[in-house]
Amino acid sequence: MLLTPEPDLSLIKGVVFDLDGTLFDSRESNIAFYNYLLGFVGLPRTAEQAVEVIHRESMEGSLRFLMGEGAEFKAAMEHWKTMDTGQFIDQLRLFPHVRETLNQLKLHFELAVCTNRTKTTMRSLKRFDLEGYFSQVVTPLDAGASKPAPLLMELVLKGLGLSANEVIFVGDSQLDQALCQTCRVNFVAYDNLELEAWAHFNDYKKLPALLGLGEK
Repeated sequence: MLLTPEPDLSLIKGVVFDLDGTLFDSRESNIAFYNYLLGFVGLPRTAEQAVEVIHRESMEGSLRFLMGEGAEFKAAMEHWKTMDTGQFIDQLRLFPHVRETLNQLKLHFELAVCTNRTKTTMRSLKRFDLEGYFSQVVTPLDAGASKPAPLLMELVLKGLGLSANEVIFVGDSQLDQALCQTCRVNFVAYDNLELEAWAHFNDYKKLPALLGLGEK
């Protein structure tokens, strides 16, 4: 577990969340989704062997890893544009105590999402009735790039009207860590002790206290 200097919590006005692996468990959903696309283009269903890649990368990046950039990739991308993703959204599982924690944080902070999930982002949030918690939701479709490209965070900060030292980012991957390091945003790691962050937690009940709410 690597720790970075603790921020001045009195300055914090916003909390930004990753989605996959942070607010909800998407492992089984992602495996099923990419195996479906692999099968659709006639390739072996090997998504489970690439679970770390498909967890952190954008959809397009994951398909490139699984298929290369040939005819299969192009066919999968075209099919994805019109396919019904409902069966895969239904396999998402909200982590325990997320809703209660968001209810508490919303009273004190602006909340936002910064994710590599693309066209299914809002549908994923709506599955758990979470869309109303976030005043900003930024995806690669908005930025034209995926994490760790800094433009995603820049769009979040612009939308919130805040500077980098006024927000906390909660994520679970090396891409999240790299994004925060590049943008000089304070990083809190969820359920991943290998990441370099100023705090780590594995239970959402503990997050408000980490952000100083127990002292207010």
